[in-house]
Amino acid sequence: MMEILKILFLISCGFCLLACKPAVETSLFSGEHALAETAALVKIVPRESGTGGARRAAVHLETRMQEIGVPAVIDTFKDQTPAGEMYFHNVVGRLPGKTSRLIVIGSHFDTKSGIAPDFQGANDSGSSSGVLLEMIRVLKSRAPYETEFMFAFFDGEECLKQYNMMTDGLHGSRRLAKEVYTAGGAQFVEAVIILDMIGDKNLNVTIPRNSSRKLTKELFAAADELGHRAKFGLARGDIIDDHVPFLALGMPVINLIDFEYGSAPGLNDYWHTPEDTMDKLSVESLQIIGDTVLRMIERLQ
Repeated sequence: MMEILKILFLISCGFCLLACKPAVETSLFSGEHALAETAALVKIVPRESGTGGARRAAVHLETRMQEIGVPAVIDTFKDQTPAGEMYFHNVVGRLPGKTSRLIVIGSHFDTKSGIAPDFQGANDSGSSSGVLLEMIRVLKSRAPYETEFMFAFFDGEECLKQYNMMTDGLHGSRRLAKEVYTAGGAQFVEAVIILDMIGDKNLNVTIPRNSSRKLTKELFAAADELGHRAKFGLARGDIIDDHVPFLALGMPVINLIDFEYGSAPGLNDYWHTPEDTMDKLSVESLQIIGDTVLRMIERLQ
């Protein structure tokens, strides 16, 4: 009798392990890998939109996605800016799913113009791009999923003078959001997840109010499950970032951004300055972001 009970116990444990296994194992994410991806991108300077550096960065990101095993393309387009027409280069990859449901994960890779000839932009925009590349590697290793994934590295997020929805800033995200909407894909989008400035050693992510309430709730729940809830809060108001064009076309969005990036808590004095360098970044912060977003994706599955 004892032997039978022991066998039944082992069988039940096996069923539990199968049933409880998450769709994405967040432990596969490596903050060290994300930092290395960031460092490789940050070596390309400058990455200001309209420069040869921006084009080289786009080629680098396309190559890295293809090396990971995700087909990617560079979408080069012209758009009007306060300085006249300019070329931009989005980099887009797709990981097919079992259904028509779609999750878009994006990061911009361009840097603010006029800072310095060798401006790194390590946190803004290197950190989010490094995390996204590592997330792509993890998601590819665990594919296929119920959901299709679209990975987007946006050019032209930074404005030249002042953000507006027509001619200054958000060029790449505006382009992709319109393409998804025009193709009839907006109705299938479950989430647009935008990463920006998430590598600060003193991580303090504040989700803007113009993010989906449902997605914000899912993110907080994921952070709580992993013991990282204290690193995530709500911003006091809206934020203009690459999630806005998708929001304007009715898609559910969330923007992960840390606007306290400076020499002391509460300050932002490294942002858009030559001080935005690799030594300011933290493997731990990159790990927290990667693990939390992947856990959020598990919950959405």
